[in-house]
Amino acid sequence: MLDGYKKRTLKKMENIELNTIKLLSLPLNDIKIMDIAKLANVSQVSIYNYYGSKEALLKAAILRLMDQQYEEYKQLLSTSIPFNEKIKELFMRKKNGLDIVNLEMFTVLMQKDKELHDSVLDFTMNKSFKLLISLIDEGRSLGLVRNEVQNQTLLIYIQVLSQAFMNMDTATSQYIQKKEVIDEIMNLFLYGLLKQED
Repeated sequence: MLDGYKKRTLKKMENIELNTIKLLSLPLNDIKIMDIAKLANVSQVSIYNYYGSKEALLKAAILRLMDQQYEEYKQLLSTSIPFNEKIKELFMRKKNGLDIVNLEMFTVLMQKDKELHDSVLDFTMNKSFKLLISLIDEGRSLGLVRNEVQNQTLLIYIQVLSQAFMNMDTATSQYIQKKEVIDEIMNLFLYGLLKQED
């Protein structure tokens, strides 16, 4: 059971992290503790006392955002909307996620912080992937997903994509920020490279 002081501390930290999320779309050097303190209505000293550094705060904010998005995706997949609509909505949310987080900033943090890198990878493989598999199984049961594509193959495919996203250079992460590029990647993921026979 948490005492009153610990509860208040956790509440303050949640407030700081939620306000930090609002700035994650900026390049790393443009995210200032001063601006976060203003948004969260706390002192800069409090932020340093809680987190120790800007990078540690950004890591906490990214992990909180991932948990938030996971809960939203879980909710989406449990609704009764048609399978194709779920897929479309899932990808739209993923795409919108790129407006929330600056990919270049995210890549830099991932390369600097092994713990963050491992947390994101673990989250992708053990939470996100399980959600995706449940959606794909739903599609298979409806005859909308090819049976010959095994879950293990999909897991490897997503691992490869995740590793590529997490280790891309600055020029690539800037290029991939463009909406049309994201559309192309989603299209490749959903429909493959070859024209489908009617």
